[in-house]
Amino acid sequence: MAVTEKATRRALLKLLSVIAGPAYQKVDETEPCDRLIEHVIELTKTEASEGAALIEACAPHGKSMLTHAQQKLEILSEFKVLYQLAKEQFSDI
Repeated sequence: MAVTEKATRRALLKLLSVIAGPAYQKVDETEPCDRLIEHVIELTKTEASEGAALIEACAPHGKSMLTHAQQKLEILSEFKVLYQLAKEQFSDI
C-alpha cells in the first residue's frame, strides 16, 4: 500500500481532532497542518490558564483541568514529531 500525501494529511487531521477534543471543531481543516497544530496548542494553553485561574479561585475542578491541559500539551509536542516526519516525506502537507 502506497502512502499518499492526501491520506497522510487525513490521518494527521484525525489524530489532531482526537487529541484536541471538542476544541478542534472550531478549526478550519483547509489550513496547513502546522497552523492547525499551533492553533490547537494555543487553545490548550488557554485551557491551562483557565485551569490555573480556577485553582487560584479554589474551584475544585481547576487542578484536573490544568493537569489535563498539561498532558494534552505534552501529547501535542509528540504529535509535532509525527508531523515533521510527514512533512519530510510530503513537503506540502
